[in-house]
Amino acid sequence: MMSIKSNKEIMQAAIHVAERNETPFGAALAMGNELFAAAANQTSQKSDPTAHAEIEVIRKLADQLQKKDLSGFTLYTTCEPCPMCMSAIIWSGISTVVYGCDIPIISTYMKQIQIRAEEIAQKSSADIEFHPGFMLTECEDLLRKYS
Repeated sequence: MMSIKSNKEIMQAAIHVAERNETPFGAALAMGNELFAAAANQTSQKSDPTAHAEIEVIRKLADQLQKKDLSGFTLYTTCEPCPMCMSAIIWSGISTVVYGCDIPIISTYMKQIQIRAEEIAQKSSADIEFHPGFMLTECEDLLRKYS
């Protein structure tokens, strides 16, 4: 199992891209300790309700690599993936998801679909490892500041 503590800098990249875009939602994709891509929620900027941070970073890396299979990558995200994002994670083959705030916490700041990421993964053929609550304080600070 990967050492999550050694990857705080990857989550920090997700937090920084969220801050730069004044949103609570940032995501980064890494393999091991190497950061490959980071992106923030762009729903307002793009007038696109699907432009969530996780979708944006998946699109960015898939385009960079010119492939849709992102097996072996770990997704770091400031907030638990919503059902749409979790579906994209499954379809892309990402096998590990590290997140800060969970849906119950996010729900105290804004409306959410009350279906948890792990519940969606369990109903798929994907074998995804979850690490919730990672750098929770820093991630919740984003929700406080930008929601």
